[in-house]
Amino acid sequence: MATTGVTGSQSLMVGDTTHDLDLARNAGAHSLAVTYGAHPAAGLAAREPLASVDSIAALLQWIGDNG
Repeated sequence: MATTGVTGSQSLMVGDTTHDLDLARNAGAHSLAVTYGAHPAAGLAAREPLASVDSIAALLQWIGDNG
């Protein structure tokens, strides 16, 4: 973010692990969970991402609708 001059509130971390979503929170960024990756959906949801998606198609749709 520092390199591009973007703030955390202008950033979105797309992640499939709780570590990814924790990183986003610690950086002050928004997060979006993808449930088709490494960690179970329940653990991702506990990190309170903006949303959770279960496929690449759903990810692209979410970004199209919200990006």
